[in-house]
Amino acid sequence: MKQVFKNLYAFDDIKISKEAIYVKNGIIVDPFDIDDETEIIDCENLALVPSFVDMHVHFRDPGFTYKEDLETGSKAALSGGYTSVLLMGNTKPTVSTPEVYEDIMQRGKDLDLIDIDQVYTITKDFDGKTLDHLDSVPESVKFISDDGHGVNDDEVMYKAMLKAKDLGLTMTLHEEVDGISDIDYEIAEDAMTIRDCYYAYKLDCPTHFSHVSTKGAITAIKYFKELGAPITCEVTPHHLLLSDKEREEVKVNPPIRSEDDRKTLINMIKSGVVDAISTDHAPHSKEEKDKGAPGFIGIETAFSTCYDVLVRSGEISLNELIKIMSTNPAKLLKLNKGKLIAGYEADFTLIDLDDSFVYTEEDIVSKSKNSLMIGENLHGKIKRVYKKGILKYENN
Repeated sequence: MKQVFKNLYAFDDIKISKEAIYVKNGIIVDPFDIDDETEIIDCENLALVPSFVDMHVHFRDPGFTYKEDLETGSKAALSGGYTSVLLMGNTKPTVSTPEVYEDIMQRGKDLDLIDIDQVYTITKDFDGKTLDHLDSVPESVKFISDDGHGVNDDEVMYKAMLKAKDLGLTMTLHEEVDGISDIDYEIAEDAMTIRDCYYAYKLDCPTHFSHVSTKGAITAIKYFKELGAPITCEVTPHHLLLSDKEREEVKVNPPIRSEDDRKTLINMIKSGVVDAISTDHAPHSKEEKDKGAPGFIGIETAFSTCYDVLVRSGEISLNELIKIMSTNPAKLLKLNKGKLIAGYEADFTLIDLDDSFVYTEEDIVSKSKNSLMIGENLHGKIKRVYKKGILKYENN
């Protein structure tokens, strides 16, 4: 299959171009002679970017499919411009056995909508102590996480990092000291982040810090990065968007922080400390949200939110946003995508950057409707999404 994508404005982490993009069998290639078998795709002067990669989502499958499932989550991801996600393991049963892991991976592949990677739990069933299940971890696992829980026992985390390094796995960590978080969640995040930065540094264990939200935590990460620790980190759209006055109104874990924290996260994006933006897409039923369940869906509005907060505000360029929404997370997940150069997969998202729209509940593709952005005026509408050159989503 040969394709030429033309009449576009192409942006990746580095370039801005109006040149056509040539694709053969789902891979970007150097220009070739067009013949009768070549499909010409008119991009209608839209922005074409490498499709986004989300390193932190919850599709609730298996066990909680009344909130979301692999199919609805994948379709929600496509509507937000994503073709790759990393699923967290707090399902029922948890992803602590090869059987559960392989079932999720196979069903995701069978859907043929997006690329799905699945974490394995650090401790068996999130019990905070058992690591023996990692001895039978499937070879295709890339990341381990007890997301929703910090590993509170210092010795267990020390041994877990040694085991992860030996197995070639990367930790992706939810940082929260139990008990302390009920009293002071800022200290709870900072303290565990400092411990795990130090462990990662001393043990040389690749470690990724999830949904970093405080000035203290991101400053510790910056310090240990400069020492040479093999660490990376992500922030969320909602921690970049909200602060102070919304703190009591929005139930999420980690919570909405101060304006000083928010501005620090943005400055750390500008200085290159932040590696990725991830959504922590967390579907819940209305009844659960009414009872205070933490989190909300966000994969469908992540680009528009970040485009407004970071690019239209003048904080960073669109190229820099693509770097932390596409290029860097693709590299961290070891995917051959995230750049618009020959040899990379033709995963493209077409965006109308000038389209201003009010987001409504009727726009939501996810099975759950617990979005923070309902009623908000956003910019940058996702119009089409291609995976390896095949149209997977179109917004009419």
